[in-house]
Amino acid sequence: MKHEFPLLSIQDEDNPYLFNIYHYQKRLVGIEEDPDYLQLFEMSRYGSVTAYFDWLRTKTGFGSILDVSGNPILGGHAKYSLYHGYMKEAQEQFYIFCREWGNRLRK
Repeated sequence: MKHEFPLLSIQDEDNPYLFNIYHYQKRLVGIEEDPDYLQLFEMSRYGSVTAYFDWLRTKTGFGSILDVSGNPILGGHAKYSLYHGYMKEAQEQFYIFCREWGNRLRK
């Protein structure tokens, strides 16, 4: 099974979570992850990062920023501006666009 690591992993002193940015379907997706538990990329025996995002896409659809529970982070979230800034930096660094809410599975 392919082991998929995040392109970037960021930890801020004021934030208890890591913010990992992954490459998924030619787009960037950022997700909060709790450093006290296995990270998404460390759970390869349960499935790949891609398989997780594929599954999540069938349940809720999502944009480019997810919280620790896999729910979309929107503008009203306390860390939205911080995470949005990380995503913009990653977009400029890797020349990969951020995933948009409309990039979801249609039934």
